[in-house]
Amino acid sequence: MNKFISLLTPSIDFVKNNFEKIILIIGSVIVLYFAYWITSYSLKKLKPEVFSYYPFNKFFPKSGHWSVVYFLITIILLGLLVYIITKGGFYLSPA
Repeated sequence: MNKFISLLTPSIDFVKNNFEKIILIIGSVIVLYFAYWITSYSLKKLKPEVFSYYPFNKFFPKSGHWSVVYFLITIILLGLLVYIITKGGFYLSPA
């Protein structure tokens, strides 16, 4: 039993030292999955007569590569903008 505990000790120490980062990554994955789910759900609800005007079929885009990449680039740029604003000291306050 002591060998088993000694094998787990480095893993437990890693989790203790990086707890905030692990929670942040898990939270980011959950938010991105939720955004994907909302997007695909809204595409499924489109009426069939609308499809001739938009390059989407009922479930996924016809050429899914451009829309997925565009969505990810948008999310990354917005996240980068928020990061730069908070780390750069740009806050809403009187001049």
